[in-house]
Amino acid sequence: MNKFAIAMVLISLIFLAVACSTSKETSYSAVTFEWSDGACTYDSECTPIEFGCGGGHIECTSNPAKWKEMMSTCEIVENHPSKQEFRCVCVEKEKKCGWVK
Repeated sequence: MNKFAIAMVLISLIFLAVACSTSKETSYSAVTFEWSDGACTYDSECTPIEFGCGGGHIECTSNPAKWKEMMSTCEIVENHPSKQEFRCVCVEKEKKCGWVK
């Protein structure tokens, strides 16, 4: 291998290392941790779990088993994030499940 090829390989490896270490920061127009629970690193760890008598309570959580058998009143929560176009994700900066727009 000539010096030029070795230099190109080294530059490629450095570029790849920098690209992989750069944290991807996602920006949201709104974030709330109300009706959320649990730590996370990836979106796939957070899931919306509906509990209670239906329609009133949804928890964005990384621990669905905790909420599976939870019972609540049948009150409908009109200002719940899920009714305001929020979605359940892992908020990377906080390392917590939450609701984002």
